[in-house]
Amino acid sequence: MTTGYVVNLENGHNGYCVESLIGVTYCGEAFDPTTVERELYAVDRGHDHPHNTLCFDCSKVDSRTVRGAVRGVLKG
Repeated sequence: MTTGYVVNLENGHNGYCVESLIGVTYCGEAFDPTTVERELYAVDRGHDHPHNTLCFDCSKVDSRTVRGAVRGVLKG
């Protein structure tokens, strides 16, 4: 099962970053999606799968909040 994309920006975040919008990660890093390899994010994966290592900030983001903010629905 897959959902969304992850990227390895090799920017010192120590793991894969989750793409929230095309070209922007959950942790706020902007990148050029035409020059960076985007991988489908593997959900039901084994314990040694590389996608288990997410950037600390991306792993702590509440994806529902991010999607709500993008849609203009902010809870405060």
